[in-house]
Amino acid sequence: MPNCALCNTNIDRSNDSAEHIIPNAIGGSRKIRGFLCAPCNNTSGHKWDAELAAQLNGLCHLFDIRRERGELPMLTIRTTAGEVMQKLRDGRLQLPQPKVSLSETDRGFKYNVTARNASEAMKILRGIKKKHPQLNIDEEMSKSTRQTTYLQGLVELPIQIGGALAGRSIVKSAVAFALDCGISFEFCNLAINYMRNDEGEACFGYCATTDILVDRPTSKPLHCVAISGNPDTGLLIGYVEYFGFLRSVVLLSESYTGAECNRSYAIDPTTREQLEIMTRFDFSRSDMEDIFEYKHCDFEHLKTAADSVIAPALTRLRERETQHAIEDAIDIALTDCGVKRGERLSLEQSRKIADSIARRVVDFYMHSNRLR
Repeated sequence: MPNCALCNTNIDRSNDSAEHIIPNAIGGSRKIRGFLCAPCNNTSGHKWDAELAAQLNGLCHLFDIRRERGELPMLTIRTTAGEVMQKLRDGRLQLPQPKVSLSETDRGFKYNVTARNASEAMKILRGIKKKHPQLNIDEEMSKSTRQTTYLQGLVELPIQIGGALAGRSIVKSAVAFALDCGISFEFCNLAINYMRNDEGEACFGYCATTDILVDRPTSKPLHCVAISGNPDTGLLIGYVEYFGFLRSVVLLSESYTGAECNRSYAIDPTTREQLEIMTRFDFSRSDMEDIFEYKHCDFEHLKTAADSVIAPALTRLRERETQHAIEDAIDIALTDCGVKRGERLSLEQSRKIADSIARRVVDFYMHSNRLR
């Protein structure tokens, strides 16, 4: 059995683990065994992959990625108007926390409660009742109203990637794929050294100026890992791409003597579908030096690549928000009229419900168009 890529402990049945080549936290599903022992799998996942996932959480929500296990954590968003909200898994927004204010009047104390849902309102009222036993919770709940408000500013979506922890996650993916392709540890010496040593010399960089994918699928926010080995130059190079535009190059070794190879693996994280992708890259030593010195981090190239996948995602997001607005308008209209879904409506109720739905949908479209 092989040794662990991180701690060099011998791996056997008792400590072997299934490591995701692309982290599960951002939609990866393919796994490799005989790569990391279970303790190192947990440690690197909680440190490196968690940092990468935190940096990319905004993109995971934008593209609505599908994890093999677990749900996306809620995303705190801020707008250009200074508003702070939480984005849920289904794309809806909610307040970061409920609001409770207390004021004193001639008749006693007055509480004003803003809750995110009915169950949360009930929980808050039960807490208030402990201080004021005379409070009638059912009566107060009957007075409650459901309100829909729209953000006044534009949402600022955090998009960043970098740092030593996230960088080691990127390098780990490249090494995992190399081993999955049958390349031994000895040909990944630079990457192994970087992963094992906190002070190890970084062996990766970002490259926005070169698209190595042949006939890239349009509009797909794909994840891709690729390996290119050239025994004539001695270079074994890895390539890791997230969401179709965050592209990194990893120098695994400068002393590669194995067979010439060019392998790639890609998935669409929105569907977890594996994609048939071909890559073509042959970076020289001088190219790698330039990449390490950030000479290939060109903003215009990065923006062009990002626009090609983000623009379609925003279109899908607007369609989903429109559907949410229509569903909410129907629910509110039925509630205001005291009607449950499926009940027979009177002519007067039908008119009131239609009028209520129309007004709310029109408000949504007017607000949506104002922010475009």
